[in-house]
Amino acid sequence: MKTQKAFTLMELLIVVAIIALLVAILLPALNNARGEALKVQCLSNMHRLGVSMQLYLDSNNGVFPPDRLRKSSPISHSWNSIPVGPYKRYYPRWIWFLNEGMGYVINPYKYSSEQDFNKALTMDNDYFICPTLKDLKYVRNLRNGAYGFNYQYLSNTRDDDKDGKCNNFPNSINSIEIPAKTICFGDSRGSNIPHGEHAYCMDPPKMAVSKGARYFAPKNPKLGPLKYSPADARHLNRACVVFLDGHSSASTYKELGYVVVSETGRPIEKSLTEIGGPGDNRLWSGNGEDE
Repeated sequence: MKTQKAFTLMELLIVVAIIALLVAILLPALNNARGEALKVQCLSNMHRLGVSMQLYLDSNNGVFPPDRLRKSSPISHSWNSIPVGPYKRYYPRWIWFLNEGMGYVINPYKYSSEQDFNKALTMDNDYFICPTLKDLKYVRNLRNGAYGFNYQYLSNTRDDDKDGKCNNFPNSINSIEIPAKTICFGDSRGSNIPHGEHAYCMDPPKMAVSKGARYFAPKNPKLGPLKYSPADARHLNRACVVFLDGHSSASTYKELGYVVVSETGRPIEKSLTEIGGPGDNRLWSGNGEDE
């Protein structure tokens, strides 16, 4: 009776080494493939946001939705104070105005009472959720979600000059000279690491003082350790953005006009009220100018 020859220890070690080598070679490729898939999904969300903005503009005489509807009902904080599409929300953010193209933001059928719905801040609609951040704490929060709006140049409802007028609202699509080179929405970081406070507003590389801006997105120095909410290049070192003509792209920080700190790979941090550079706002301003 023949006996089968067993592997020697050396042969087993060689096999293990070969498998480890193959894993080391294949793992980066698999991670890149996964990253590409997430980026494509995010770009699809961006496209949907762009279409929804076009539908909103078509239905509202070309006027952009507010970044946040402020002080439109200063007396009453009731459930019926501000109707937004099929929903009613007090001081709603831009997300609430895109119902026509995006469907619901928060599913009203999940809530048994008016009080429950009024407290709801968690977005149910996955079109507002970046797949890369889906497991993070803030990603479904209306204020601190994944996607930000180019609010400083398109629709800034703040009254930073305290003159009773919004900084840049109402503002019309007719004021935009080059829609194909004007960012509308994008992957937003928020004023925290890696993601968080006030990410619904996305700050350009430099403050839009020509449009009345006096603060970056957080505004309140108590909110988050960082006083700045730039785009977030979280897809293989690229940020997904959609432009006002509807096309979307995955762009590097440099392509978006940000100056990057080599040690962190992120845009240079700015103080809450920092006005000057570095940076380039040509893809944000609406006219192709760095202003």
